[in-house]
Amino acid sequence: MPYLEEEQYSPEEELGANEPESPEFEEDESSDDNDADLRLRRRMLQLEALLLASTEPLTEASFTTAVGKRAGSKIAELVAALNLEYEAQQRSFEILPVAGGYMLFTRPEHGDMIRRFLAEKARTRLSRAALESLAVIAFRGPVTRVDIDEIRGVDSGGVLRNLLDRRLIRVKGRAELVGRPLLYEITDEFLKYFGVTSVADLPRHAELTRELGELRSAAPEQESLELPEAESVDSDDSPVETKPGNGHHALTAQDLSNRNASSEDEHS
Repeated sequence: MPYLEEEQYSPEEELGANEPESPEFEEDESSDDNDADLRLRRRMLQLEALLLASTEPLTEASFTTAVGKRAGSKIAELVAALNLEYEAQQRSFEILPVAGGYMLFTRPEHGDMIRRFLAEKARTRLSRAALESLAVIAFRGPVTRVDIDEIRGVDSGGVLRNLLDRRLIRVKGRAELVGRPLLYEITDEFLKYFGVTSVADLPRHAELTRELGELRSAAPEQESLELPEAESVDSDDSPVETKPGNGHHALTAQDLSNRNASSEDEHS
């Protein structure tokens, strides 16, 4: 009878002698990837996960970086497929293009409920002066503070500092004018905040005039309301609530008032 030394034998070796070794998991590719439908489904789930995790618009470049060079499907194709699925399942959210990327938004029909749910202090409010200045910068930018002051008819220094703190505007550079004044332009945060893809999506003068006429026709009694005689339009004492366009609300909350995007102030 042959003699087997103790160190040459182990129960674990006997039990696992006929079992193949487990291959290492490879995230990029698997045997299922031979099926185009399974590959598409996996990319859709990856995109959905990234959209839920992202606090900024998800771009094609950032998506490709996250999933690898062999992403395959374009992000626009995946967005369209996910939105079709959401619509078929009657989900409460959808994916919309914002500021050169994509974000998840709740559907407009839930807007009133969400506004009631959100705490008053959590809402980001902008003064009338801030909205006026933003309108000038959005439609005329890049623009200097002097130009903004001339259009509004009042000093806008304090308002611009507030908008810089909220990251709704930024300093693009300096104008080729006497004194080299700063030039202001809107940011991607502005586009995301108002729920538009680009400045071209903002309503034009004719559209606003038509909508104002419709509002006045619907509520003629409001035309008799008198405005205060001496309202300070360059202060933040008269907040006006704004929200993403068409009743959409971003699923990832942004507290713009707690961010400081620029410390550069313009001195006259």
